[in-house]
Amino acid sequence: MARARGTTAMAAPAVHRPRAPLRVLGTSVTQTGALQRAAEEDLGIKLQFITRDGTEAQRQGALNPGSFDVYDQWFHDIDLIWPTGSIRSIDIARIDRWDEINALPKTGRLRPDLPRPAGGDPSKRLFVQLDGTLGDTPSERISMLPTVHNADSFAVVGVEAESVTSWAALLDPQWQGRVVLQADAAIGALDMALGLMAQGDLSASHLGDLTLEDIDALTTLLQKRVEEGFFDCIWFDEAEAVSAFQKEGPRIGSMWWSGFCRLRSEGTAAAMVTPKEGYRGWFGGLALSSVMEAHATDTAYAYLNWWLDGRPGAMMARSGAYMANPEAVRPHLSEDEWDFWYDGKPARGAIQDAEGRVVFQAGERREGGDYLSRMSRVRVWDAVMNEHNYLVRKWENAIAPMKRRLRAYAAAGSAAGPDAERRRLL
Repeated sequence: MARARGTTAMAAPAVHRPRAPLRVLGTSVTQTGALQRAAEEDLGIKLQFITRDGTEAQRQGALNPGSFDVYDQWFHDIDLIWPTGSIRSIDIARIDRWDEINALPKTGRLRPDLPRPAGGDPSKRLFVQLDGTLGDTPSERISMLPTVHNADSFAVVGVEAESVTSWAALLDPQWQGRVVLQADAAIGALDMALGLMAQGDLSASHLGDLTLEDIDALTTLLQKRVEEGFFDCIWFDEAEAVSAFQKEGPRIGSMWWSGFCRLRSEGTAAAMVTPKEGYRGWFGGLALSSVMEAHATDTAYAYLNWWLDGRPGAMMARSGAYMANPEAVRPHLSEDEWDFWYDGKPARGAIQDAEGRVVFQAGERREGGDYLSRMSRVRVWDAVMNEHNYLVRKWENAIAPMKRRLRAYAAAGSAAGPDAERRRLL
């Protein structure tokens, strides 16, 4: 029916649809309840943390960019993710504290006189080049925003850390049946390689990029150890590593600092080792989905900038990790916390994690010394090697006997239950 001349049409009521949460795909290293609550409080947004183990996060990030808005992972993953077109470049002009980020992710070292470690050097996959590839020549766009990082080694329980000085200890026969190993080939293979090289059982000319022959030698020795029952646990998820170290008796093996701090907070007297051969380093960051909805872009950039504002860096420091712009973190830590975590000094009082649980007592200190000392002793970065696909196939085949044993227990209805057995074996 036609509207009478001179009448005014009634405006349709405005529809205010709730804004969807920002979806962040990552791992338990940075996806904690405390960090989520802090970000939502500071930014006034809702977050959906999609927490996976490292391998599953990589797979989802590469194959399903529509399932996330922000990819929160490691720089070595970029070698797998960038070629798929799953993430877009980040405009440096929209990163408020870009100039505060230190030299490590931009140049591969903290000082020009220091060596650049082998492996997945973050600087070599940071800047987007004119042809769309990644490199260390500065440009106005980056692949991933550098955030948390650390120098990793391995943990021990039941022995004095000072008595263990080499990666060779991971493969020492005295630890038969009590060794814990990371399952992700991009990380675990380096732990194995460092151990084998320290023992003199592997000679690799380029630790960060093993040849086919190196991979064959490494995985043959790995499979032999698996079949001998040398490993107590080969873990995919950090929680599995924590469970393995909490069992009765001495333990040694791969452990992230976040899991290590959890162990300490729950009463396990674990210690991290300072190996004389150097550390295995990792560098984390945040990337943007290539198919992210337009309305989410501003929120995603706000979340990226929040990570450089200091508060999240302080929370990560309380689980042992460093931030790419440390000086922004300092005001958010007490003097004692800064001295302990960044300067490597003995604690003057109890040191707590982000949840307020005590992880170190007065007089204790973190292993390895201060930030510069620890990060300068990184020998190799976690890496996706040129022969990564071959490594993964051989690695998976080598650890397959443990998986077959798990299936056998599950089929037989293990008295301990299949979930308990999975935690023990994997």
